[in-house]
Amino acid sequence: TTMIDDQNSEIVNASQVSTANELVNQLPDGSSSMTIPLSKNRQKKLAKRERAQQAKRERKQREKEARIAKAIAEGRDLEAEEKFRIERTLAGDSKRRKQLVWDTEKLPIVQSNFEICLDCNFEHLMTDREIASLGSQIRYCYAYNKRAKFPCRFTVTNLSGKTLQHLQKETGFDEWSNRAFVSTDQHFTEHFSESVPIDPSRSEENLTKEAKKLVYLTSDSDNVISELKSSEIYIIGGIVDRNRLKGKCHDEALKYNISHARLPLDSCLAKMPSTKVLTCNHVFGILLQYREQKENWAEALQQVLPIRKGAEYK
Repeated sequence: TTMIDDQNSEIVNASQVSTANELVNQLPDGSSSMTIPLSKNRQKKLAKRERAQQAKRERKQREKEARIAKAIAEGRDLEAEEKFRIERTLAGDSKRRKQLVWDTEKLPIVQSNFEICLDCNFEHLMTDREIASLGSQIRYCYAYNKRAKFPCRFTVTNLSGKTLQHLQKETGFDEWSNRAFVSTDQHFTEHFSESVPIDPSRSEENLTKEAKKLVYLTSDSDNVISELKSSEIYIIGGIVDRNRLKGKCHDEALKYNISHARLPLDSCLAKMPSTKVLTCNHVFGILLQYREQKENWAEALQQVLPIRKGAEYK
């Protein structure tokens, strides 16, 4: 009996070693690490992502081939054009040309458009991961504004600490000011001192015309914004909280006794299964698209909201 038990023990131990070896992968440096098996759902997501990336690569290749075919049909010298482009880039001509286009075509639009402010006064309430996400959203906002047909002045207030550190790692951040970007470590009440009441205890009816220029956008407001005015500054709360800090933006508006409103999602959407709390860059994009879509809120939403939101429009 003892002999049989010993043999069974050896078989079990060998089986365990074999199973363990199957889970060990050799890394390029010769070291090994345990492999965690992927769930079927995760495998499907990775396969879907790979198909999407492959489709994107193929689309870009087709577009490139189409551009080359068109250039050849027009009798253009592609090698000479590429050489000229590289020479201009090295000489800084392309950068100067883009700045000239911005100054002559986009800047006048900025000066006649509404302003958007992103309030970063909530960093102390967020985790490092949420702060990093906010930094990415600010970058998206800047890029969106730079390419927009109707750009606006984009101000980020209370920008300091880890959020600022994330942005400073971005190449060219020190040149963002050339594209209507303003950043300050001041609170928005200080930065826009001419647009807020001196005494926060004053009632809405007694605020001056300048004080009403500030409008804090918050989904918790009972006021629905109907139109965007060039004389107003729209504040977006710089919060990434997965709906954990609900009501903070509304509280901020009440604290400083300034106007507040929410986007007209209910009047435009028939259904949206996911949360109606939008990211900072989505709100930013909707505001810019409002003017580009000829003041049509529904069209602006459709241009910005991602498909994964599952929004159905009225």
